[in-house]
Amino acid sequence: MKHDVLVVGAGPSGLNAARILAAKGLDVLVLEKKEEVGKHIICAGIVGEEAFRKFALSRDSILRNIQEIKIISPSSNMISYQHPRPFAYVVDRELFDKHISLGFANEVTRIETDSRVEDIVLNENSVEALVTQNGNTQKKYTARVILISTGVNYNLHKKLGLGYPRDFLYGVQAELDLGPVDCTHVYLGRDIAAGAFAWLVPISPDTVRLGLITEKNPEASFRRLMEMHFPVRLQKLDKTKIQYKPIAQGLMSKTYGERVLAIGEAAGQVKTTTGGGIYFGLLCSEIAARVILKRFQEGIFSESRMAEYEKSWKKALQKEIRIGYYARKLCAKLTDSQIESLFRVIQTDGFLPLVRERGNFDWHSDLLVQLMKRLPLWQLLISRFKKEKHEVSI
Repeated sequence: MKHDVLVVGAGPSGLNAARILAAKGLDVLVLEKKEEVGKHIICAGIVGEEAFRKFALSRDSILRNIQEIKIISPSSNMISYQHPRPFAYVVDRELFDKHISLGFANEVTRIETDSRVEDIVLNENSVEALVTQNGNTQKKYTARVILISTGVNYNLHKKLGLGYPRDFLYGVQAELDLGPVDCTHVYLGRDIAAGAFAWLVPISPDTVRLGLITEKNPEASFRRLMEMHFPVRLQKLDKTKIQYKPIAQGLMSKTYGERVLAIGEAAGQVKTTTGGGIYFGLLCSEIAARVILKRFQEGIFSESRMAEYEKSWKKALQKEIRIGYYARKLCAKLTDSQIESLFRVIQTDGFLPLVRERGNFDWHSDLLVQLMKRLPLWQLLISRFKKEKHEVSI
């Protein structure tokens, strides 16, 4: 059977694009390699308030709200930030994803799970996906357009002439029983999260998601996090419950081709400050859907026509991704003693009101620019960073 659109991957961005296209009457088939949508996802599961409003998301997956955050320095110095109202929510990712799939608007649009796309063949008037289902059955699906929404799996990109992420961070997370925790915690320090941060996110009265992203050695970093902050729990840690994943970083080109678009993490549409991909992926899935609908109206799916997608999503996100990327690179150069100095400055110099005024959970560039202007240490790091880039270019 020939479809209008094939979507490879049933994450939020792929499902949302399918939902929009189905609502416009297109025949959409989603192919998901897992046996069930939303299973075994490595994610802190924090979604900003703006995402629920902007994308009309169901709130049934919300486990608890986030209004207070405690940030812990390498020496356990603490900054507590209380927002005037909840600005984000912790969600059950399995339910979150499944609720998006419930928005499919016609009977012929469906999801086929346990369906791994092994190869894609571009023909003159169609695209073919060669699929292994249920571990052994070989099937072929044909469509006019294919959307690649495979997360951090880039096995199909080279075949399709798509680009590859500029850089990667490495994430690790486990769900643990730690007893009651009052709010979300963020941990800083080179020993536990070189170049990034660690988190503790309560999801029930006794259970938390504990994880981190780092530039290298995620397994060793996670162990040090446990040793420093939860040494008693480390003795009972079940290593089989610890999950790992790479996280794309930096602007990615190219994310389009003849009859092909990549969305979400598969297109590097990830917040370079935090590694979160849900909001950017949903935003770009809407852009992708608009472009695809225009191509169906005119009946032309050439590479030059599909390029509109990349121009549009980069216009929306290029500033955010670039500023976030370089800000994180600058932070990676901070020593623990410099982090402690920043904590003292932030606690005494009116920075928290600035965060309250200018902060946005999903859009970070404006606040980052303002902080860089006001922190002398960051000015020193920027000068050092520019000097290093100059020396490398020479």
